[in-house]
Amino acid sequence: MTEVPLPPVSLIIPNFNGADLLRKNLPSVLAAAEHHGGAWEVLVVDDASRDASLEVLAREFPQVTPIVHERNQGFAAAVHSGVTAAAHDCLILLNSDVRPDPDFIRPLVRHLADPEVFAVTPLVVDAQERPGEESWRCYRLRRGRLRLRDWGARIPPSPVETLFASGGSMAVTKTRFNELGGFLPLFQPFYSEDTDLGLRAWRRGWPTLFEPASRVIHDHVGSANSTQVAQAFVRRIRLRNRLLLEWLHVPRHDLWRSLVPGYVLQALGRLLRLDWRYFGALAGALGLLPRVLTARREIQAQDRLAFWDIMARIERSLDEAMTVTQIGVAPGSWVGKDNLVAAGKGVGVGTAVGKGKVAALEVPALETEAVNAPADGDTAPGAGTGS
Repeated sequence: MTEVPLPPVSLIIPNFNGADLLRKNLPSVLAAAEHHGGAWEVLVVDDASRDASLEVLAREFPQVTPIVHERNQGFAAAVHSGVTAAAHDCLILLNSDVRPDPDFIRPLVRHLADPEVFAVTPLVVDAQERPGEESWRCYRLRRGRLRLRDWGARIPPSPVETLFASGGSMAVTKTRFNELGGFLPLFQPFYSEDTDLGLRAWRRGWPTLFEPASRVIHDHVGSANSTQVAQAFVRRIRLRNRLLLEWLHVPRHDLWRSLVPGYVLQALGRLLRLDWRYFGALAGALGLLPRVLTARREIQAQDRLAFWDIMARIERSLDEAMTVTQIGVAPGSWVGKDNLVAAGKGVGVGTAVGKGKVAALEVPALETEAVNAPADGDTAPGAGTGS
């Protein structure tokens, strides 16, 4: 039997004032690249850092290729610079605060050989090895808001479809990324650009997959922007871009019937609390409305799948995988990489995320109607960014 050659891979890491993060996480990235077995390169795109990032790269990581921005341009521009410079078609985008397992590359890139697949996301866990919402995403309309479906951290035994791959841990081909034009400039400087990219791909019929056999740890301690920019500005941009995302992709009748009344109620609530951030975000989004409408028409011209058909398909993919697991895997079976399944009567499948650990989820396997509803309303769709 002829062994399929491993594709060469370019790993791209945007960086802004992340010298300490590079010291902490680049050794794991380089170890994973070596473990891959195929050709590789690691590119760090420095977005005009003011710290010792470039000195750290030159002194401690000579095998890494730096790409330097003379002025700060934001997350999307840093990714685009890396994509342009990449020597290989298989790309993996990583945040500087992401630490991959040694064998995370192969399970991701094997899916990129399928021309129908747009991108792949690994299992993303936090520093305590708890699954993060970045791993699987799907939206529903609830109480005048587009909200994430709660997936209960039910880790499937095999790949399933998801809405998008976070820009902080995404495998994609350079060909497909460029075919979509990369991240839309509308979302500059950061937030929601990866959600929009995945949605545009899905609407063309190109799904994104969640591959649980690949794992990364996302420390959430700061990346290309989150700790270096005034928090009031970050929150306003995050909220503005959530509005832009909804205006670009949600069907018109749902916008007018559900979301617009929801905006009015949110505005009243913010007014009573004297919270002016919402109005600044709304004004910023309205200022971009002509560009949004142009982009919306361009996206619709390429449509192969409808918005809610995509969501239904993604939900079905996860539910079917978990149903098969519940029926076909005996308690105590090992699934994937060191993951022990513990299934009980009337209890959803619990899958370990740490090596040798077991998590039994005390929820019915198919009852997942709850939605994420952040208290301040700012981290709904698109809050997870690669930057």
